[in-house]
Amino acid sequence: MRRVLVISHAYVQPAHRGKLRALAARGLEVTVAIPQRWREPWFGQPIDVAWERQGGLEVFPLPARGMGKKGELHKAKYGRRALKALLRDRRPDLVQIEEEPSTVAARQVLGAARHLAIPVVLLTHQNVDLALGWWARWKHRRMLRRLKGLVAGSDLAGTLVRADAPNLPIAVIPQLGAVAPPEPQHTPHEGLAIGFVGRLVPHKGLDNLLQALARHRGARWHLTVVGDGPERERLETLASELRLAARVRWTGGLPTEQVANLWPELDVVVQPSRALPDWRESNGHVLIEAMANEVAVLGTDSGVIPELIGDAGMVVPAGDVSALATALEQLSNEEVRRPLASAARARALRLYSDDAIAERTLEFWKQLAK
Repeated sequence: MRRVLVISHAYVQPAHRGKLRALAARGLEVTVAIPQRWREPWFGQPIDVAWERQGGLEVFPLPARGMGKKGELHKAKYGRRALKALLRDRRPDLVQIEEEPSTVAARQVLGAARHLAIPVVLLTHQNVDLALGWWARWKHRRMLRRLKGLVAGSDLAGTLVRADAPNLPIAVIPQLGAVAPPEPQHTPHEGLAIGFVGRLVPHKGLDNLLQALARHRGARWHLTVVGDGPERERLETLASELRLAARVRWTGGLPTEQVANLWPELDVVVQPSRALPDWRESNGHVLIEAMANEVAVLGTDSGVIPELIGDAGMVVPAGDVSALATALEQLSNEEVRRPLASAARARALRLYSDDAIAERTLEFWKQLAK
């Protein structure tokens, strides 16, 4: 195996390409195809992507339609002619599609690659069993049967796929790794510095975090909220009603590099996601980054969160405001928090660095090639 093509909108941000650079450093010719233009669904200016090459990594912008449009990502598709030309010109030994199997883009890439007899691996985060009709379920299973292998972003995602494709080779590997500084820096400050990073939508559970913090008005703490979304006005109103407004800083959506500057200022990052019948947390990259920067982490038992944290942080039941408040009280004690932060960094270095994820990905690809 020498040439690999990875296709995903996740790599629009250069900071997210660490795994790909690590794969290229292992002697592979890696091409990543990403939408030529992308707009974050909830915030941010449009991003125009240009072709570039860094060592063994080539970034190839593909014309796309619907990429980044609110509520339409599952219908988005790449330009058919451009996609076919890319596959013919690069002739990769393997294509990895990092889009959900329910998306038009994933089905489109699979069909184009199969037409050229190129083996395909799919990466999925889907961790809830979707209520599909018999026809949609049949098409879903047929798609899985046509794959060479599958990368699941969590054990739960892998378990769901095994129910539909018991013979499909599956590896559980996070999609994105984290860059760990050689020596994490921490800025002195007063009180417990808490961070929340994510979209401001109901299932992310920020309202539960605010309610938990309202039980600690007498304690010294402040909260930084990074992100934007349709719930922002309601959440700011809730913070005022709970008499917390003076202790909450709303930064709005920040570029990836500015989020990285936030870690030295924080003591703990909280991911208070809900667990709903049709949704559980599937992306814990914020936790991985915080852990790599030696920041203590607290999350709920929604989806992938407890799997990422392991025994290197605190996990409480989703939606349990009392348990969240108790955990925050415990983490305000530096003697409790510091060992957890150190354990979090050690776990991130071992399992979630760009190099660690690239090595596990390459090993899986090699197994499929045998």
